[in-house]
Amino acid sequence: MSGSRSDSRDNRRSGNGESRRLRYGRLLALSVASAAAFAVLFYLWGHELLPRAAGRWRGTFPFVGAVALTLAVALFLTEWFGFAGREVRKVRLALRDFLFLCSLAFLLFFAAKGVIDLLAETPTLVRSVPPRVYGYLIPLPAFAMTVRILINSETAILFTVAASVLSAAAASGRWSAMLFLLLVGTAGASRSRRVQDRYRMLWVGVQTAPVCAVAAVALELAFYGSGSIFWAAAFGAANGLLSGPIALAVLPVAEYAFGYASDIRLMELGHTGHPLLRRLMVEAPGTFHHSVVVGTLAEAGALAIGANPVLCRVAALYHDVGKLGKAHYFSENQAGALNVHDALSPGLSRTVILSHVKEGTRLGKEHRLGDRIVEIIEQHHGTSVLYCFLDKARPMIRDRKASEEMFRYPGPKPRTREAAIVMLADAAEAAVRSLHQPSPGGVEETVQGIIDRVYLDGQLNECDMTLRDLHAVGRAISQVLAAVSHGRVDYPEAGKGASGKVS
Repeated sequence: MSGSRSDSRDNRRSGNGESRRLRYGRLLALSVASAAAFAVLFYLWGHELLPRAAGRWRGTFPFVGAVALTLAVALFLTEWFGFAGREVRKVRLALRDFLFLCSLAFLLFFAAKGVIDLLAETPTLVRSVPPRVYGYLIPLPAFAMTVRILINSETAILFTVAASVLSAAAASGRWSAMLFLLLVGTAGASRSRRVQDRYRMLWVGVQTAPVCAVAAVALELAFYGSGSIFWAAAFGAANGLLSGPIALAVLPVAEYAFGYASDIRLMELGHTGHPLLRRLMVEAPGTFHHSVVVGTLAEAGALAIGANPVLCRVAALYHDVGKLGKAHYFSENQAGALNVHDALSPGLSRTVILSHVKEGTRLGKEHRLGDRIVEIIEQHHGTSVLYCFLDKARPMIRDRKASEEMFRYPGPKPRTREAAIVMLADAAEAAVRSLHQPSPGGVEETVQGIIDRVYLDGQLNECDMTLRDLHAVGRAISQVLAAVSHGRVDYPEAGKGASGKVS
């Protein structure tokens, strides 16, 4: 037993080390690529940004002014997002989030410079349009929508404020530009909640367009009079209409480069044509059925407390993919056959069962399911105890040949409401399935017992779940389980026909 424990610890360390190296390698590659792209842009625009700073160094180092400005911008972003990550509730920015937000902010900064300076000097455009009016084309709504979809609403608002300041600086520091960007960025972020398909994304842009047009006209009138309100309205409306297509173009790049999974991507992963789900249906049909039911329960629980139902349902479909390859070791796939664990020692059974979390995490990363799903796969058992094998190992524990900690999952505990909901739905479905004659009262009592056990075991200490949320999730899960676990009508023999079966 001690050998198996040390082996599992070594495997866990090596797996975590490999995952950490891959993550850091990806972030390093992104940083180098971003630095190279920004260096090219600085070389092109450095002298234009701050001509006095370039001065006599123009021939050798023509973008020194831009580098100085970039350092100031980087310092602002570091302080802004660093403070938000420490102090603002629901804003917990990992390194990849910080790199993603900074990349978007820099990209928007250069887009603003291009819109203000390049479009205004294009000879094919109308000369009567003042250069400041082109500021209403700065695509902040699209970027704010992207942040809201990939991270959360709080981060989107913080990004909108920071990006508005930077973009207004690129637009010669005009107050009208900053106020416009603050307003339209907030409008785009607020309308992009639960975007589950591309048509919805385009519709968000259509809804944002009137707000952009009205804001542009109002600010143009307030600061500059009525001379260019037609162009302001046209450019503002165009900004809103283009925000949907721009966000659709940015989303897949951000998902691939930074490991995010938007609701649009989650809907695609929820189709049963995905290779992992096809394998699950063929190689572990019992686990697949269990996962579908858990997905239904988790979706109902998420709807009850305002969590993300799409993430809960799709993550539940994949939460047990680690059982592939050893499916017959899990009771739902044994189909009445002898339980293989009856012939195994508790230590071997524990090793096989615990390994499905690590294997599921590996498969999730290999198939690029996105960090949100992989994290739920990793957290859906937390550090809970394998009670059935722990009971078999009681004699060994008394003889000090094993310990209770050996029969706990490695964790981590759920860190989001969605991960906690999947944990509760998974445990509740398994417990109710073991009932011989489930009644609505029995189902509710069993589910409440599962929730109490998980709560008292401290599995929910690291996620943002309140007691009110727990009660609401428990009620939703109980209602769905009571509906799917109902008994069938016992037909009399005379009503079954000649074949003895009920059609």
